[in-house]
Amino acid sequence: MTQDYDELLEKGLDEAEESSQGERFEMPEADTRKDGSKTIITNFKEIAETFGRDKKDFSNFIQDELGTSGHLERGELVLNGEFRRGNVQGRIENYADEWVFCGECESPDTKIVKEKGIEMIKCQACGSRNPV
Repeated sequence: MTQDYDELLEKGLDEAEESSQGERFEMPEADTRKDGSKTIITNFKEIAETFGRDKKDFSNFIQDELGTSGHLERGELVLNGEFRRGNVQGRIENYADEWVFCGECESPDTKIVKEKGIEMIKCQACGSRNPV
């Protein structure tokens, strides 16, 4: 019951195509809820962990982008003001574009490093370094 090379190659290619159908990195979706005049991103900690970024820096970016203040509370970001989920999600995607994805190869496998006092995004995939 031996299969010839072409049959095995075709089978292997079919299986490889199936396993690489989806993207490895999925943009996290913000789970928000309203609490009076506040908006709470309930999965904020998980989003920061997905990005591999410091919660405080990420929080400051979101607050600046939305023009509001807020605070971290038990893994949630509590924002002063009422914001629609789409508006919050857009700011999260802005953060990812600016602080997570590599400017060269667009990989999400990056780290923030300081070189000579300048914050840089260092890509683990292609090795590029870009100032932020």
